[in-house]
Amino acid sequence: MVKFKEAGKSTLDAKKLWFDNKFGRLNADEKGEYLGKFDAEDRLLVVFNDGNYEITDQELTQRFDVEKVILIEKFRPAKVVTAVYLDNEKVQYNIKRFKIETTTLHNKFFFIKEGKDNRLEMVTTDEEPLLVVRTGRGQLVRSAKFKVKNMVEVMGWKAVGAKLADYSKSVEMEWEKKPESDNPQGDLFE
Repeated sequence: MVKFKEAGKSTLDAKKLWFDNKFGRLNADEKGEYLGKFDAEDRLLVVFNDGNYEITDQELTQRFDVEKVILIEKFRPAKVVTAVYLDNEKVQYNIKRFKIETTTLHNKFFFIKEGKDNRLEMVTTDEEPLLVVRTGRGQLVRSAKFKVKNMVEVMGWKAVGAKLADYSKSVEMEWEKKPESDNPQGDLFE
């Protein structure tokens, strides 16, 4: 005799989603950036350059302003978001790390310090982001790499964050790219 123990979730109905960064639409037609495999209950995290984030569903009819979207990916509540933003009042760049604590869908949450001309510069959900900061021009260019995980604690999403660097037009920042994994089954266990 066989007894039914519990129903597991099927992975057969997982759908693959892409973000068309030309038209700002989600699709299953392999157009744009591949976002991964999604089960029915999976959500998306969308981060905008004005300092807001939003959790949304997989509804293919929604549109996003591609000029404002900095990051769009499968939402994983355990992931830490690392953000660098300009605090225009203090004329400095701040950095913060936080977990998304909200669950409301289709509602924008402002997560950088409020102030005139404050703006989000960059964001990542990499587990161990490496930030490259270059300052100066010509012969005076200095470059530094920061292991963000070692310099900034995870805080609440409303926290201001820590000072990273003074603002200057000659400051350039980027996330150092990690080498692509040579595991062809990389997204098998998403």
